[in-house]
Amino acid sequence: MWGAVLSIIGGTFQQWVKSRSEIAEQKARARANALQNGIPGWSDEWLVIIWSLPFAACYIPGGGEYAAAALLSIDGLPDWYVTGFFTVTGAVFGLDKFIKYRSSKG
Repeated sequence: MWGAVLSIIGGTFQQWVKSRSEIAEQKARARANALQNGIPGWSDEWLVIIWSLPFAACYIPGGGEYAAAALLSIDGLPDWYVTGFFTVTGAVFGLDKFIKYRSSKG
């Protein structure tokens, strides 16, 4: 009797370990594919949020004035910072996609 119970428990445990191993392997493959395809992680999402905040703030009472003041304060930032921000944004949204597009055509 105990042999049958242990056999069932052992088999169930082995199946659980196998399924966990397969899930981990699939996640690792997905990560490797993402890196191979040049997906930069959260940078796209982060920049979309940053670029969307002033627009979204316009729908919050009083938020439009705050967003306008924040955008006006960009004039006070050093040119090197603003240029760097736009360069990083362009690289994340444009350059890598352009390169991928060009390489698929050639």
